[in-house]
Amino acid sequence: MAEPQTEATVSELDEALAERARAEMARWRVPGAAIGVLADGQRQEQGFGVVSLETGYPTRPDTLFQIGSITKLFTATLAMLLVEEGKLALDTPVVTYLPDLALADAAARDRITLRMLLSHSSGFYGDLFDDTGMGDDALSAYLKVLTKAEQQSPPGEVWSYNNAGFVLAGALIERVAGMPYEKAVRERIFQPLGMTHSFYFAHDAIAHPNAVGHTQVTPGGDEHEVARLYPLPRSVNAAGGIISCVDDLLTFAQFQLDGGVTRDGQRLLPEATIHAMWQPQIKAANFAEAYGLGWDTREIEGVRVIGHGGSTNGFNAHVTIIPERRYAIAALTNSGRGSVMIDALIADELQRRFVLAERKPERISLAPEALAVFAGVYTRPDGKLIISVSGDGLRREAIMRDLLNDKEETYPPDEMRPIGATEFVGVTPGENLDSRSDFLLSDDGRPRYYRLGGRLAARSEQ
Repeated sequence: MAEPQTEATVSELDEALAERARAEMARWRVPGAAIGVLADGQRQEQGFGVVSLETGYPTRPDTLFQIGSITKLFTATLAMLLVEEGKLALDTPVVTYLPDLALADAAARDRITLRMLLSHSSGFYGDLFDDTGMGDDALSAYLKVLTKAEQQSPPGEVWSYNNAGFVLAGALIERVAGMPYEKAVRERIFQPLGMTHSFYFAHDAIAHPNAVGHTQVTPGGDEHEVARLYPLPRSVNAAGGIISCVDDLLTFAQFQLDGGVTRDGQRLLPEATIHAMWQPQIKAANFAEAYGLGWDTREIEGVRVIGHGGSTNGFNAHVTIIPERRYAIAALTNSGRGSVMIDALIADELQRRFVLAERKPERISLAPEALAVFAGVYTRPDGKLIISVSGDGLRREAIMRDLLNDKEETYPPDEMRPIGATEFVGVTPGENLDSRSDFLLSDDGRPRYYRLGGRLAARSEQ
């Protein structure tokens, strides 16, 4: 482990990265972004564009953005702190600590562990954003919401992105820590690391420079409008509630690179525990190569890359770390389609700086009768996906309700081509180009689920 960095010179981004950021923002009409890079112990940070299309106020390097599901890294880190202290165990059923927990599937309830929650493999439906109020009982009240979460697969067997699982992890933390979840994160992580510009509540963040979110006026279109619904319900803070800036995210990345030691030399976690969190726990389908404990993890030409993204109403963010190169990049945007900009930016940066490029999967041919098996309607609580045969591939149409703003939208169709017996890649130019999805088969060989964006949609027999 390298010596922890206690000081860092902060400068603007190098011109090549800054120019690529401006180009991608223009291409995808992203109103504003803040980008930070940590390399060789030095920080580069820069703001781009505006914090709001309505005010035109410029984005600063220290502007706060919602970071969405990057929050899960902090929930996982706090959980591992409690594991190290003997207050939690990764493979002990969570009902040991939460005997009042009730789930739709009682047998599954008795088998789900913290390890499954942190690796998105608990098997129950995960997109429940019910508002249980702003009181300190918000998480405990949310436990009742989980009774309506369908058990889609046996615990530990199938990877499916699960916000509710991390909310449950937050409730677990709260119970054994004996304090509200947000207070525990602030006292055990934010304060020791010196993350002075990271918050869970809008009323705390409002005293600092802030961006507002923007969503597209029409799906697939370029025109953006301010997203009026700003905060997430407190009940889901453990899954996606942090509001932060690129400098604080680079501080967290430095903590990872220094093996669990803070910038002032305090050890919070053993180096072995930090590294264990990066180890693959389960193959993550089309969403990532694999998931560790909180982290998505992959290898590019033999080099480990870890990270996590975040998406809320009008915001998209990502943090990427290459441990063996002691490098990190954090990108925050105030656009609902900012992720496509961020993906291009990070891919270009890894290629330019380290000559690391992910190989695109080769397309294969499937017989017409093999393609026809996948045709049908697949439903999720937030909408339906219509799959049909189209040429030598499939066509996807989606009618979905955004669970964060309760707005139903019909999305432009996407063409897909096979890259495996059950896996497909998007070929329609636009924000879904190269995105992957797959089908999960029943024992009889018929599709049971279509997995898109990490979520399972059940095949409808009607």
